[in-house]
Amino acid sequence: MECDASTIVSGFVEKVVSRYAESIDRDNVAPPEFFRDAAGHGVFGLPIPREYGGWGLPFSDFMDALRLIARESPSIAHIIFVHSMSAYFVEKFGSEEAREEILPGAARGERILALAFTEPGAGSDLASIETRAEKRGDTYVLEGEKLFTTNALYADTFIVLARTGPLEARHKALTLFALDKAEGVEVGEPLDLMGFRGTGLARVLLKGVEVPSSRVLGRENEGFKPAVVGLGVGRLPFASIALGIAEGALEEAVRWALERKSFGRPIFENQAVSFPLAEVAAEVEAVKALIRRTAELHDKGENILLHASIAKFLAARLAVKATRIAVQVMGGRGLLTASKVSRLYRDAKAAEIAEGTNEVQLMIIARDLAKRVR
Repeated sequence: MECDASTIVSGFVEKVVSRYAESIDRDNVAPPEFFRDAAGHGVFGLPIPREYGGWGLPFSDFMDALRLIARESPSIAHIIFVHSMSAYFVEKFGSEEAREEILPGAARGERILALAFTEPGAGSDLASIETRAEKRGDTYVLEGEKLFTTNALYADTFIVLARTGPLEARHKALTLFALDKAEGVEVGEPLDLMGFRGTGLARVLLKGVEVPSSRVLGRENEGFKPAVVGLGVGRLPFASIALGIAEGALEEAVRWALERKSFGRPIFENQAVSFPLAEVAAEVEAVKALIRRTAELHDKGENILLHASIAKFLAARLAVKATRIAVQVMGGRGLLTASKVSRLYRDAKAAEIAEGTNEVQLMIIARDLAKRVR
């Protein structure tokens, strides 16, 4: 059967996201019922290939799905994005045995996936990773600590980047693994962040965790390039989430400005209110077109790393602008911590930091700019 993405996502947003968005942000945790209900709508398998039980959604359509979900809950969109991105690593680099073990359950939402790359001393600089994986026969033993791992609280399987050679070898001695929580992964308490709350963000400890060699993704000591490329491509889904934040805030602000009256007429009739909102609307359409075009290029097999960084930078900056204006337009109502725009404002700021800061994106863009001129 063909995947009608818009029907799946609209039903999911209406019946599930709207029910859990506020409580997930407030309580900083997604309850088990959320995962059960989300799995029932098939959203955990949207981009996973059909042969493994997913919908096989094109990358461009998946971008639209994340954007629509993020309009109501960036946190829920982030949970689905990280799960799907982790599945991407298994699909592209895992053995057939690993794919068959992991992907069908991931598509059904019965096996939640997480990506554990960041460490206390290794964020954007993945070559500095210190978590070690020592080979003993047909098994690897992992020791180390990961930080800021989204989905950590909920994950059954972790995609881990670990060092299989000396530290001085840097990027030439890193390997990707897919390991199950049941193998001894320890997860700490949820981190209490201002934005993207409830995404299961936590510290992950690996103390003598044994992983069979069949769970190596790709080849030993060759995990750096696929990790960097995967994270680079992953910036486009995150741009879609940031764009969804901007759209959600814009809609709330316009609705309020049309209903709220001052001196006998809607405040939207005041250009000091409507013009900033119109400017945001124009920028939303421009960023949406960039994301769509970039996603379509990826579907054709083209390199999108530069444009993904551009989209991520522009979308995150727009999310902050749109939510700031929305809060300003809504005044006291916008300042209420329970208001949707207040929640989106916090998420927007997190969007400028997560999945590569704005400064990292500018560094990538500047490096390409210099290369073109030289």
